[in-house]
Amino acid sequence: MRILALALLLLATACTTPEPGTPSKDPFLSGPLTFRKVEGEAVPTAQSPTSYPVPQHDADNPAVTEAKAVRQPTDPAARKHLLETFDCTARDPLLGHDDRNLPLVTCDAGEFRYDLGPVFLDGDRIMKATANPDPNSTGHHTVTIEFDPQGAKTFGDFTAANIGSRIAILVNGRVLSAPTIQSAIPGGVVNIAGRLTKDQADQLAAQLNGS
Repeated sequence: MRILALALLLLATACTTPEPGTPSKDPFLSGPLTFRKVEGEAVPTAQSPTSYPVPQHDADNPAVTEAKAVRQPTDPAARKHLLETFDCTARDPLLGHDDRNLPLVTCDAGEFRYDLGPVFLDGDRIMKATANPDPNSTGHHTVTIEFDPQGAKTFGDFTAANIGSRIAILVNGRVLSAPTIQSAIPGGVVNIAGRLTKDQADQLAAQLNGS
């Protein structure tokens, strides 16, 4: 019996251990991709950048409802106060559960806090995503996305109306990248750069492609 139990344990281990060379998956990148307008300036946190946090709560958890009330107020004064006080390193029940129709105060990997407008576009409008080396950052990778016609129109109209402002590109409600809009982008092709490793970029592209 002990020999049989050991054999079963070895079999279970063999079935659950990734093959050598298999890229590890980042749980953070499994969340929804959204786009929001950055309102005003991002506020430094005086903290060193850390890794992105992983969602810990279900959508119906009372902590999520409480976090929405605190982090998504419609009162600009309340959001301004949060920009100065929100702890980016604290456990965040709102990860992956923010209300897309409301403003949001959130962080990137811990370096900056952002006051963001409602979601104006999300990953459902993406037709294709491709991971590539970042030509502007050695060792990092980017993800190039192509929107469907409706997504391209929405993105083009938004960028045309908000030149000089910044767009926040988020996963799970945390900012991956927040580029400044230099001109209208009517073609529906967008590059996401956010200090991604090759494995992370490949994972995000695969997720956006529905793999």
